[in-house]
This record gives sequence, structure tokens and C-alpha cells, in this order.
Amino acid sequence: MAASMRRVCQTCFQRRLYRTLFKTSPSVVVPVKSYKRWVPSVDNILYNQRLAAGPEKERHRSEWINWNYDAEIYAFGKRLGEEFEESTLRRSLTHRSYIEKEEQRRQELGIDLDAAPLGLTDNQELAAIGSESMSLYIKAYLRHVYPRLFEEGISAIHDHLMSTEVLSKIASHIGLTDIILCQEFPVGAETLTETLQAVIGALQQDQGRDKAHLFVRDFVLPQLIETDIAELWTISNPMGLLEDMLLREGRPTPEPRLQWSSASQTVMSLYYVGIYSDGRLLGQSPGETLAIAEEMAARDALKNQMGLADSRSPLPLGSLADSLQIDFDRMNPSLADFTTLEASTV
Repeated sequence: MAASMRRVCQTCFQRRLYRTLFKTSPSVVVPVKSYKRWVPSVDNILYNQRLAAGPEKERHRSEWINWNYDAEIYAFGKRLGEEFEESTLRRSLTHRSYIEKEEQRRQELGIDLDAAPLGLTDNQELAAIGSESMSLYIKAYLRHVYPRLFEEGISAIHDHLMSTEVLSKIASHIGLTDIILCQEFPVGAETLTETLQAVIGALQQDQGRDKAHLFVRDFVLPQLIETDIAELWTISNPMGLLEDMLLREGRPTPEPRLQWSSASQTVMSLYYVGIYSDGRLLGQSPGETLAIAEEMAARDALKNQMGLADSRSPLPLGSLADSLQIDFDRMNPSLADFTTLEASTV
């Protein structure tokens, strides 16, 4: 009796709702099937089974049914706006570990490698060419943009840009992860770095050195935009180095001056020191103590003297760098030319 009354109430509710929404009476009323509350829904069962199975195993892009390696090779060069010879590009993407794996597989199948050679060449030679070209252009570009920066600072920035961390990030962002032929998966940072260098070497071999340098300018040098260059090079004696620089230019020695202080008798003390020479402010910085404030002010003065001030112009990249006349034989001054040889370390 109770179940019958419940069905009648549900039918009446449906008719009333339909009449309210559509201003008419329904001709057919679909009964509502009720479920017991203790019966779990299918969605909950599938969801719990998926959670129990854990995350899906990472798979290479080539395992999917719509994978086309030839199309990926063609699209890679077009996506970057570069023209590669297909054979050279394939060679730059072939790692030595892939060739070793294929040779081992053929030996296990009993195939004579001399009678049926694999016909593949690894990218080690192209990687060496690309690494040399990249290193040459990075140093020449930095010397041109920062003419007052010491060679030790140029080398520190160069080593940062040539590091595995930076180059592997660039390689993954331009899509090399899916098209590299190698044994390991996921592809390691060393393999990504070597392959990126090989791609630059392939571009130089096909299009010339200038094209390879433009590639480095457009993809590698922009990594400095989010980097504090002054933090890449550690100076242990900034005041001594600043004094030597000013003496070589015939200027008076630097003079630290306390500009103002606050809460000097508490643990929250703050001192603000400026470095002056011939009445001109060279740099300034705060510090918890006078010694710290003086050292940080000397570092700020060095940054200003070497053209690394926070207010400096942005790096000339893209079309702004087309007019740069870079001299590859130029050398910046070195710390070895100064009397305070212990003033700085890389």
C-alpha cells in the first residue's frame, strides 16, 4: 500500500512539474525507477577501480596508433622555421644507444651485421660541431653586449647557458623528446642536451654557420631573461676589485658612506651604505650590519661599472639583434690583468 501511494505521488509530481514548465499536460508520464540506497552506483564502482589501478604507465608517443615518424620529422623543421636535409636531421636525432640496441637485437636474431648493416650513423660528430658553434657565438655575443664585463664573468654566463639543465629544458620545449631515437625512456637530460647540440650542428652543416648562430640567439640566449646575471658569478673581494678598476681609470678610490640607519640598538637593525668616488654615487645597498651593507654596496657598484645594473636595457634579441656587428676575435679584460688577483673567483 505504501509503495503504491509513493508511485502515485511521484506521478503527480511529474505532471505538476511538466505543466509548470511547458504550460500543458503531458500525454505520457515516464515512471521513475528507484534504487536502494545501499546499492553502489556503477560510476562509483568504476571510479574506485581506477583509483586502485593507480596512474597509467607513461608511454612513448610512438606507441599510439596515430604516430607517424616521417611526418614528425618534417613538422619539426617547419615548426622551428628552419630548413634541414632529411638525412642530416635524422642523423642528428639518432643517439648512439639506439644503434647499440638495434645491433644487439639483430645479433640475438642471428642476423649477420656485416652482411646486413644497420645503415645508421649516430649524432656524436654533429653534437661536437653544434657545441663548438654554440659556445663560440655565446661568448662573442656576451662580449659585444657587455663590453666591460670581465672574461671570468663571460665564462660563468657561458657555462650556465651550456649547462645540461638549461639545454635539456630547451630541447624538451621544442619537441625533441618524442622524436629522439635512443634506448632510454623517459629521455634523460644528457641525451636531450647532446641531441640539441646535434640539431644545431645539422643546421650549420646544411644552412651555414650564420643560421646556426641565429638559432642559438633565438632559443638559447633568451634563457638569460629570467636570470640574474650577477648571481652567476661570485666575487669574494668586491671592494678591492672596485678600487683596482677605479685606479686603472684614473679615478679616486671608492669611499663608503653611511646614508641612514634604523633600529641600530635592536636585532632589527638596518644600515644603508653608499659607495662614492669623486662625489659621485657608484652604488648603494642595505644590510643588517655596516660590514654587510658596505660589501653589498660595493657589489652594486661593481654591477653598475660592468654594465649589469638592474635598470640596464634589455638584451637585443630577435630583430633588434640583426644590426649587431659581432667581432668573434674580441676579448674582454681579464682579472689576471689586475693587481688584486684574489679579488674574484668563478
